[in-house]
Order: sequence, then structure tokens, then C-alpha cells
Amino acid sequence: MKRGVRDVSAIVVLLLVVLAGCSSKHKSATAPPQTAQPTATATAPSPDPTYTSPPPVLPVPGSTVTLTTAPPPWPPQAVVANGAASAAYVAAAGLPYAEEMLSVHYHAHLDIVVDGKAVEVPPYLGFVASGQKVLGLAPLHTHDGSGVIHIENSVPAQFVLGQVFVEWGVRFTPTCVGGFCADSGHELAVFVNGKRVTGDPTRIVLTKHEEIAVEYGLAGKLPSPPASYHFPNGL
Repeated sequence: MKRGVRDVSAIVVLLLVVLAGCSSKHKSATAPPQTAQPTATATAPSPDPTYTSPPPVLPVPGSTVTLTTAPPPWPPQAVVANGAASAAYVAAAGLPYAEEMLSVHYHAHLDIVVDGKAVEVPPYLGFVASGQKVLGLAPLHTHDGSGVIHIENSVPAQFVLGQVFVEWGVRFTPTCVGGFCADSGHELAVFVNGKRVTGDPTRIVLTKHEEIAVEYGLAGKLPSPPASYHFPNGL
């Protein structure tokens, strides 16, 4: 379901619920002091007529959210912006939000490495919050800093990696992650289960127990990517 920023008020009115998830962490997200970050305006590319599944690269047409180009750490928009603004990022990713839906429930794992250092995929990604009150969760969200992406929905649907970064509020393209872009001496590479992706990484479909590694660093000297992730029991 695609939503633009102009639909945020309607989303809040129709889908505002008291979260009844599987963990008490779903019920609150402490908002740290907001700090200004460099941003790049997120623009929607022209649709690709030869590629119909999964959805086109996001954010969705008509959205006006900005994606950070600041150095990490990158906090999620649920705690950076709060309220309607965090709902706007979820909508820009083409996602709804509501109480946690577990009819469809599986997990993938995301690693991000910049110049040899791990970058945390933060908790509360995909949470829509107002102050310390959670209004709802997107189908793609995190509960902790482990890098585990929860894919939870009321019906089967296809979700892609680009949606994670848009709802997070971090720029991600085939050549850039955040403010780090490929140039003559640096490269950005994305791996799925240890194998390098040659196409547009924003279109990687999230599947059960998939290991995704996004790596940026000196050309030809990126660390070996993990081929898998050991998911805890129950995930």
C-alpha cells in the first residue's frame, strides 16, 4: 500500500491503535534530544517498465521526506522526528502502520560495515511514535540493535531492502549509503548470503533467514561478507 506524505493525517486517524505486540519494548521508545543532520532530498525515480516485482525503488512518488547523509550512527525517524513526521517516513516507504500483525512473520538480518567498522541497525526502526507513545508498527521493523529485520504483516506481501532504508531515513542507492559514496578509490558492495549483488540493491527482496551485508570502503579491500546469520531460537 503506497502512501504519500499528504495521506499521513488519514493514516493516523484510521490506524491509531494501542500496540499489543509480543514484547513490552513495543510500547515505548525514548526520544533522545534531536540534533540537526545533513540531509539529501529524497526523489522518486522514473518507473522501470521492465521491472514489475518487487515494487519500484522508493521513496514513493509525491513524498517529500529527506534522507540523511550524516555520518553514523543513524537513529530511526521514530525517535528523531516523532509523531506525524515518523509516519511520513513509513508512508514514503510505501508501508502502512498498525498494531503488530503476525499472520505473516519471518526475519532477515542486515549488516552494515563502513571503512571496516560495523554500523548499528538501531532498535525501533519502523515504529511510529508520538513522544514516548507508540502509535503503530510498519510491517518492516526492528526491536533491538542486532540487525534482525522483522517482517510481519496481516497478508503475504513482498518487501524490499530499499523500504527499510527509506523508513529509517538513511540515503541508500546503488552507489551510496548515508554520506558514503563510491568513487575512484572506494566502493559500495551489497551481498546476499555471501554473494555479491550485481543489480540495484534497493530491490533486494527480503526473505526468511536472509543475510544481507552492505559494505563500503577502499576499493578491492572490503572485508569478507558473512554467508549466514545465526538467528536465535524462535526467529
